[in-house]
Amino acid sequence: MENSGTPHRSVLLVEDDPANWLTLSAVLEEAGFTVAVAESLPQAGQLLEGQPRYDAVLMDWSLGDGDARELIPLVRRRVPAAKIVLVSGQGRAAPPVQVDAVFHKGAHVDELLACLERLLSPGRG
Repeated sequence: MENSGTPHRSVLLVEDDPANWLTLSAVLEEAGFTVAVAESLPQAGQLLEGQPRYDAVLMDWSLGDGDARELIPLVRRRVPAAKIVLVSGQGRAAPPVQVDAVFHKGAHVDELLACLERLLSPGRG
């Protein structure tokens, strides 16, 4: 999906698998997003405790050092307007409370980009 001239947007990607974060960050950057990557819960916490200006937080549901849902309260406190998208290898389920969407591993990345565009469109949220 090509950058359609949308405003500059920033994503925090929380993913512990290097192959996944390299692929996702490349796709997001090609679509016009600035991407910060955290490979662990503590690293994500450090990025969120700084001066975060993320439009979206995209996080792998199950990380090697814990469950990404542990970050939700911190995201909501530090960047309350950010949209949260969990990436899940589990079956299709409704998003947990305070999560804006769930992206399922194995789905085409265009679906992820379309989801982010919907969530970040003016007048949403």
